[in-house]
Amino acid sequence: MKSTLFYILATLSLTPFLAGTTFASEDVPNGKPQRFEFKDGGKELGTFMLNGKPFQIRGAEIHPQRIPKEYWRHRVQQAKAMGLNTIAFYVFWNAIEKEEGKFDWSGENDIAGFLKICQEEKMWVLYRPGPYTCGEWDAGGIPNYLYKKPDTGLRTLKDPDFMKAQTRWLKAAAKVAKPYLVQNGGPIIMTQLENEYGSFYRRETEYMRWLKDFWTKEGFGPFYTSDGASDGHMRGVVLPGVAVGMDPAQNDAAFAAAQRNNPGMPAFSSETYPGWLRHWGEGNWNPTNLSSSIEWYMKNNKSFSIFVFHGGTNFGFTAGANSEGTGGYSADLTSYDYGSPIAENGKIMPEYHQYRAIIAKYVKNIPEPPKDMPAMETKAIKPKFVAPLDTYMQAVKAKGQPTYFEAWGQNQGVATYKTKLPAGPAGTLVFEHFNDWGHIMLDGKILSTVYRKDVKNVSVEIPERKAPAELTIFVEGMGHINFGNQMEKDRKGIYGKVTFAGKELKNWTVSACPMLYSDFAETQAAKGKWILPGGHYRATLTLTKVQDTFLDMSRWHKGVVYVNGKNLGRYWELGAQQRLYCPAPFLKKGKNVIDVIEFCPMEKPEEIKGFPFRNTDSGKQTENKNNVW
Repeated sequence: MKSTLFYILATLSLTPFLAGTTFASEDVPNGKPQRFEFKDGGKELGTFMLNGKPFQIRGAEIHPQRIPKEYWRHRVQQAKAMGLNTIAFYVFWNAIEKEEGKFDWSGENDIAGFLKICQEEKMWVLYRPGPYTCGEWDAGGIPNYLYKKPDTGLRTLKDPDFMKAQTRWLKAAAKVAKPYLVQNGGPIIMTQLENEYGSFYRRETEYMRWLKDFWTKEGFGPFYTSDGASDGHMRGVVLPGVAVGMDPAQNDAAFAAAQRNNPGMPAFSSETYPGWLRHWGEGNWNPTNLSSSIEWYMKNNKSFSIFVFHGGTNFGFTAGANSEGTGGYSADLTSYDYGSPIAENGKIMPEYHQYRAIIAKYVKNIPEPPKDMPAMETKAIKPKFVAPLDTYMQAVKAKGQPTYFEAWGQNQGVATYKTKLPAGPAGTLVFEHFNDWGHIMLDGKILSTVYRKDVKNVSVEIPERKAPAELTIFVEGMGHINFGNQMEKDRKGIYGKVTFAGKELKNWTVSACPMLYSDFAETQAAKGKWILPGGHYRATLTLTKVQDTFLDMSRWHKGVVYVNGKNLGRYWELGAQQRLYCPAPFLKKGKNVIDVIEFCPMEKPEEIKGFPFRNTDSGKQTENKNNVW
């Protein structure tokens, strides 16, 4: 008896999968073992096969860890009602293993619960467990503890610490998913090996083979890779016996590239983009209409997956960042709206109906979509000052030198670095690494506010001092770079040399706050002199009904909002995002506690009001790059 029901059908005879076929009915997950396999195409592309019949993957990328658990079924039903038959999703490792060796599968990390919903809603699944995901998620899912060393090697067989951690993670991810494999009666038809490895500077074919061997031994398969649709992206990454996913593939030329690099295997557009990611300081969430592409996929029976069908939200500190070149840095917004056919709050957008109408020409009996979740406007509230930020800073052992957050086990949050400058003439203060945003202060006065974007070495002019002065650097660590060569090197805070007038500064003291809600839940009066700008503000919002809303932070500067202890994410006057999505499950009837941690000086706290829709009026237009950097 074979150890797995998955194998390549090299000699299967079947009726050709003709262009323009109408799908009268399709097999669905039913709790019984089924067969998903490949028909080898010889020198041509192969075919996806489900129970001996050609199968078209019509995928919707949905990330459960970006969506309140209470809304998972609603979003899956929306995908089904557009005529899609498959849910693709990343599993973000660092949200589940925040502490080394401790796995948390609760709440939005309940991956088994999400798979169960997919099964119940009769939707197939493409399982994407990493270890690296990208997805504009902090560090692409790589856990913070792997950044403690300054020279950790990621996505390589050559770093034993990474391989030990990766093996532990993949075993945990396999254990959760194995009962839901299609041969076990579940919805998972394919598992992805790594993610866009062809875009990483280190491409080890041996590493990809290790991943395939690992998952095969765990009883998984078949597999696919996911890379750019070019020879350069696929070379050395695609593997024999593994399907080819392309990000994106929207024409015959892309599929021809897959055929050249892995003949005989099926190929599909594993990430078809309906919009694009957004960074702070850019424009709003512009859609890219996919009507012509979806018509082409359906007419020619090409498999595809919309990335993202519904983006959700980078709650807390889960948003990542991008780097272009050696010094650039652009942090991602809290919103992951992406211009998707289903908006951040689950609202059906006009493009959804256009795509649904196209698919309905080929797929029979598409159900009606569920209704949008109700949304509300709330009354304006004005928070009151609670405590200065100084209250929450705790001393860190830094051995007299500035060092990065990860060295003491902190992921993002804030820190202060202090040292003395002697009396003397004006000069230039130069930081080798200032990551990522913050204030440079002299005796409590802000001299400059710095954002790392497009700056390799930050420098600031320091005025003449008649007496010794205290230099204070307040730093916020934002999202870790999640794509490209620089993600391996990204660290938070002040580290490396800091020089003034050409001489290295030493004798630093460091204090930090990881900005967990537990840091702010209980407050006490600050002792001593207040130095840091901004502060902790709190308000109570009393509700008679509970619905989704968007908290407008446009009158504030930069900081983080918590609602009943839930971290909604960052706000920043830089835009384009000015409103933070607050889903109904985070609220309750009666009194709701709103905490604002503001990083900039405020003459007085400003009002906050909830709206039933996000802001769309930044006035900026930003290109949708469609994975072309």
